[in-house]
Amino acid sequence: MAPDGHAVDPNDLLRRSADRQVSFRIPAALDQRLDALLERAITAGENTTRRELLSALVLAADQTGDELSRLLREYRTARVTQALLDQVTDGNVIELRRHKPGPRAVR
Repeated sequence: MAPDGHAVDPNDLLRRSADRQVSFRIPAALDQRLDALLERAITAGENTTRRELLSALVLAADQTGDELSRLLREYRTARVTQALLDQVTDGNVIELRRHKPGPRAVR
């Protein structure tokens, strides 16, 4: 085990296992997409959070190098409009919502 690691029971529920603070930046349009996906999950009856949704998406990701490579290339060439789920583009400017730091209230 790595010096900074810790032991976990492999049979524990993943959502209840020890966690780590992850800090990274994503494009604002993807942040808005995450909110839209969360809203869809809540509308479908899920009582969930951005953290849980993002964790589920990471867990579901294909594990092959070829597929990950394809996804990276797709991301690198994607346009802002491809990230937006619930917003109609009008003209050549898109207004994205701004959020204060910290947990977001469920709508």
